[in-house]
Amino acid sequence: MRELRLEHHETQRDLAELLGLKSAVLYCKREIGYHPVTLEEAFKLSLHWGLTIEEIFFADEVSLKESSA
Repeated sequence: MRELRLEHHETQRDLAELLGLKSAVLYCKREIGYHPVTLEEAFKLSLHWGLTIEEIFFADEVSLKESSA
């Protein structure tokens, strides 16, 4: 998530607002893995960035499967 956020020149506060979180700290905890991202939040990020949930959260696993096929 961090890489995508930075690629799109967005702050943690921007995404906290998008997800309806009360503070950037709450978003940060999701970004670093202290709190899980809910399915609803994942869907909002997916729509926002125009990517599938798999592309956002499982990019490494998808890359590995494609390279071994």
